[in-house]
Amino acid sequence: MKAKVPSSRKARRFVLIAGAIALLALALCACTEPGNQTTRADSGQETERSVTDAYGRTVHVPKEVETVATVGSGARFVVYAGGQDKLVAVTEMEYPAAPSRPYTVVHQDLFSTLPTTSNGNHLMETTVDTEKLLEINPDVIVSSRSAEECDALQESIGIPVVGISYQGQLFTENVYASIEAVGQAVGTEDHARQVVTKLKEWKEDLSERTASIPDDQKPRVYVGAVNFKGAKSFTGTYAHYPVLDAINAKNVADESGQKGAFDTTLEQIGTWDPDIMFLNAGNMELLKKDFGDNPAFFNELQAFKNKRLYSQPSFNFNGTNVEMGICDAYFCASVVYPDRFSDIDLPARYDEIFTVMLGSPYYDTMKSSGADFKPISIG
Repeated sequence: MKAKVPSSRKARRFVLIAGAIALLALALCACTEPGNQTTRADSGQETERSVTDAYGRTVHVPKEVETVATVGSGARFVVYAGGQDKLVAVTEMEYPAAPSRPYTVVHQDLFSTLPTTSNGNHLMETTVDTEKLLEINPDVIVSSRSAEECDALQESIGIPVVGISYQGQLFTENVYASIEAVGQAVGTEDHARQVVTKLKEWKEDLSERTASIPDDQKPRVYVGAVNFKGAKSFTGTYAHYPVLDAINAKNVADESGQKGAFDTTLEQIGTWDPDIMFLNAGNMELLKKDFGDNPAFFNELQAFKNKRLYSQPSFNFNGTNVEMGICDAYFCASVVYPDRFSDIDLPARYDEIFTVMLGSPYYDTMKSSGADFKPISIG
């Protein structure tokens, strides 16, 4: 059912429509006088502008956007685009702050003061409080939901909705387009453009250092304890893992013919017998239990024999923490190709990435929460 528009909003719309009619009448009159061809744009009276969002939708937003609300995981990209100061409503996922979503920690003082207008689910069902959104009446809404859901919300409440799309992605056109679309919508185009420029620089740096290495000279790599549909132990893995793809690593899970997260078996891990394992240390209790149930099996694997086990902080939680994924990529690259990355001060690089994407250093805060990029021991 279409949400009821408050009388104040109706009045605002009436004034805008009446004003537009009056301006049109003036323009038509002006055109009858020789030599006077002034248009509404020439007079500086434009009240709207167009933004193309990540889905290719044309969204008409106010010429000057002062207030922004979010649906799904839209607040993450408002931060990336440098528009967090314009937020007037977020979702239930933004507060309390959680290390699994670094942007909420860096900006917890802001988010703690804002009302929430939806449950914030990124991929699962989202409940939006349209009455509250109408009451707050933001100039624009940023949503990570589907194009169809963006259209439906926009039509139901009459507030422009800019859509973003980026799940499981790091260096993709979707990510770039999403950041730039939000920047254009909220008026932080320059900041958004600078962020995208840095993303492309990091992508090129990672690629240039690793692309020329022959496959037969690369170690075989496995990423495990990857969460999807709940916490996973060793068998939760990911084919064409964006972090490993970014550094041209030889991911054994790619041999499965699958794409994305899936459950493999211990037998298959034994067949692959990777040289290096990157594991989500957030699932350490599950990893320890599996090891304790079958220590002989694990101790025969090359990665265990040679102590080549490393942490892999998860970068997906209610959407993708792009900055964390890029930090993971630099850490993995330094492990897989130590000679190619020996010149990089990793903690400094992590904080460069966090500062560009989030607006503040975060590595020390991250370590204090128990997460880090480091060797780990199991058993």
